[in-house]
Amino acid sequence: MSINNSSKLFSLFEEKLGDRAQFNAPLAPHVAYQVGGPADILVFPNNEEELNWIDTLAKSNQIPQTVIGTGTNLLVVDEGIRGIVISLAKAFQTIEEIPSNEPGKVWIKCGGGVLKPTLLKWAIEKGYTGLEFSSGVPGTIGGGIYMNAGTKYGCYGDILKELRFFDFNTGFKQLKRQDLHFSYRESEVRNSLVIWAMFELQHGDSATIRKEVDRIILERAEKQPLDFPSCGSTFKNGSDYSSGRLIEKAGLKGLCVGGAEISTKHANFILNKGNATAKDILTLIDIIKVRVREQFGVTLECEVCVLGGQLEGTKSQKN
Repeated sequence: MSINNSSKLFSLFEEKLGDRAQFNAPLAPHVAYQVGGPADILVFPNNEEELNWIDTLAKSNQIPQTVIGTGTNLLVVDEGIRGIVISLAKAFQTIEEIPSNEPGKVWIKCGGGVLKPTLLKWAIEKGYTGLEFSSGVPGTIGGGIYMNAGTKYGCYGDILKELRFFDFNTGFKQLKRQDLHFSYRESEVRNSLVIWAMFELQHGDSATIRKEVDRIILERAEKQPLDFPSCGSTFKNGSDYSSGRLIEKAGLKGLCVGGAEISTKHANFILNKGNATAKDILTLIDIIKVRVREQFGVTLECEVCVLGGQLEGTKSQKN
């Protein structure tokens, strides 16, 4: 049985997951850029048992798996993604407080499918501080761990205490923070799906926290183009340079290819102005890389994850 001879495979998914299994499913509605082709099979598992069942079926049939959250940091190519795409949009959504034995500390256990803004709002209402760095940052907590998402004010690796995840090579794992390595937009869970994360927060004042969150969101809105679909920053910053500044100095602000545009407000953002294709966006990415390398001798590294195309697929979790 294979993805190319799949009527029996589809029947197995329908029997197990019902309408939470979709075939030849458009992915554009599930990603921030709102572009990209379909998934052969798009599934929405509810729990660890279903996730394990999907993985076993995929491996026994040599079908690649790709995991997405809300797609805030990925670009699906126009050909779509071959194999099985696992969405966390309907799974691992719980938030709970765990008793802490440290004075002033609060431990929060949060499902990998919880949206970052949802967790932040919950923390504000409870009066727990430590998540303000995530103000205005979209996507799921699982994707945030995967990318070690953050801002100049901090990142998820800074507050992580413990992590449970599903490694597509070795199965379920649960590790303490000291057993995991995080760096700028990087983590060790690159071949995994985050089940839950435990964060260490602190007691604070809701009004004070909300004021700081509002300030950071306003700061982001003043500097970043938020009126059109994008994946935020396209390229990582270097230790001694800002990618946006280099792109601007290269004279690329406002450059358009098809329906995609390098933002005139922030040059590190590539926007879908309404009818862009993934190819349009990828073309702009290539132009930026070439021009910046030619003019400044700097090779920019993409922060946006590009998925899809060939059958090899990938096994990963994205925002």
